[in-house]
Amino acid sequence: WVVAGAGKKSWKRRKGKQGAGCRGAKRRPCVPKQEEISWDPAVLDAPVEEGGVRALISRTKDAVALVRQSKIFGHLKREIFLAEDGGEEDTLVRNLGEVEELVVYGLGSLENGPPACRYQFALAVLLAEEIRKKSSKFGQVLFFDPAFTAYDRRAIESESSEFRVLRENENCARRTSKKTLFYMPHCEACLYDSLLKANWTRSQLPNLVILGNSFASYKSIWGVSSEHKPDPPAYVELVAAAESSQEVPVPDFNFTEVSAFNNMSFHFFPSASVAHMMVR
Repeated sequence: WVVAGAGKKSWKRRKGKQGAGCRGAKRRPCVPKQEEISWDPAVLDAPVEEGGVRALISRTKDAVALVRQSKIFGHLKREIFLAEDGGEEDTLVRNLGEVEELVVYGLGSLENGPPACRYQFALAVLLAEEIRKKSSKFGQVLFFDPAFTAYDRRAIESESSEFRVLRENENCARRTSKKTLFYMPHCEACLYDSLLKANWTRSQLPNLVILGNSFASYKSIWGVSSEHKPDPPAYVELVAAAESSQEVPVPDFNFTEVSAFNNMSFHFFPSASVAHMMVR
């Protein structure tokens, strides 16, 4: 998935790919002039065979069961969700305990995509379970990927009455005024930048918690321009966030599907750090 140009942003697909979340984290910067997806929300209401819906739901539940027993989820539960915040103001534990909404971008199609897509959805289910235990204000869980089908929508929304597939392509530029966890497994760099740009104010940026590709990896690639490193692309906010956000890596413990959770980190934005950033 790519964003074309520096102006209006739109989801894009490289040929042959099933969705943003189904690929590894190592990738080239987004470039213009790619194939654009023609997305119509009516596809979410296309006729389905109930047997096919039940089969997909069964596959997603199998994925949830596998991820629930995995080392990666055991680590998250033990080190983050069951941990104490120690009384400090800006910690990942405290930030997650204040989350009111979970937004999931870029899973790819649960129906047509590779197994990584369903494992990433499974982690979204488990994240919602754990956040609901910590945050009394936690409400809905929103999903979007232009690759979603009517089968995907039925499977996702059957998981919980709080799960909803969005019918508007926000291009990841969702503005938020409340503490929100954005789970964006292996999205393109330009999509993280789009989210950051939409919330690039001193009041909004601390509301973001982002679980996705390691920003430190972007910093290592683009942090210093030289003859040995590519010039940073025009992702000003992402490069700045890589410098100033607090990052907590999530080890994947050699998960059975290597492309599902590799190179992921939580990122959050302490108010003290934001105060020193060049934000509005």
